[in-house]
Amino acid sequence: MTRRHLRLAVMLVFAGLFFALVVVQKSQTARILIIHSNDPAYPWVASVNEGLARGFEGRRNILFRYHYMDLKNHTDAAFKERAATLALNAVSSWAPDVLVLVDDEAQALVGKAVVAPGPGAPGVRVVFSGVNGEPADYYPPGAEVTGILERKPLPAIRDAALSIALESATRPPRARPRVQFIGDHSSSITAEIPTYEGFDWSPAEFLPPVQVDTFADWQAAVERAEREADVILVTNYRNIRDGVDGPFLRPAAQVMQWTAEHATVPVIGMGATNSEDGAMLTVSVSPFEQGEVAAALALQVLDGTPPASLPVVVSKQFIVQVCTPSLARWGLTLPPLYEAFARATDHYYEEGCS
Repeated sequence: MTRRHLRLAVMLVFAGLFFALVVVQKSQTARILIIHSNDPAYPWVASVNEGLARGFEGRRNILFRYHYMDLKNHTDAAFKERAATLALNAVSSWAPDVLVLVDDEAQALVGKAVVAPGPGAPGVRVVFSGVNGEPADYYPPGAEVTGILERKPLPAIRDAALSIALESATRPPRARPRVQFIGDHSSSITAEIPTYEGFDWSPAEFLPPVQVDTFADWQAAVERAEREADVILVTNYRNIRDGVDGPFLRPAAQVMQWTAEHATVPVIGMGATNSEDGAMLTVSVSPFEQGEVAAALALQVLDGTPPASLPVVVSKQFIVQVCTPSLARWGLTLPPLYEAFARATDHYYEEGCS
């Protein structure tokens, strides 16, 4: 064999080994597809993604792909249908080993269609996150699915509402301070309302929740609550339209800023961006926990644990946010623990929140 032929043979061997290693590597690489109901600019989504990154940190041989359905900004039925089709195409074309679905809309539009209905059955293994409803609302018994539920920290919210109602009372305080919830008609709010109604708010009185569609209806609900309640609770107002059947959504920050400026009783947020929008105080579910727990569950599934055998987790962590300009309008002094908590998590806003 000539030197030239020998060199060619060595090159071919190395090329064969390289391609063999590539094939082996690909065969050992898992695929995780993460589908968000909303868009990447939504702060809740960014924080969930940060939690996911923390949970997956240090784990190699995993390929990740993200898909965003952008359903907070588009609520019409035609867009939802297109978004669902695109998401299902992403699942079909990428064939993930684990599918992580974030928020209720993703479960309803994607999870229902692809989840494995039982052990050993064909389908995709699903881990959910940020679910306000119940798993049974989306998945049949025994389905290969697990995840973390998003449950508002209602005891902490109740305590904050009672404290603020007593301190800010412009009239003789009621024996049972009244709490009024106002939200939009989004699926997440509708799914959560039974939880609010089933919670023991005593010694406060929880008034019947109000859901509205338009900005004019929102304004009327806030004005009505001022006459009937001592504290207003809000969480989601991103699906508030400018008018009946209007094509345009009122920017969320405008809704909250109007509320903070015009409400004559304090407004407490329960959603992850309410104080960024202008609510003086927010006590909400931690989006970071939603991501970290979903990642931990996904890794267990990748390691061979059937999703159906993993208990569904209920959220335990929460975050506190403070918008000091809105707080100053009321002349309120929050317990030092609230300020310390908000500062420690970079949610103490001294400007740019109202």
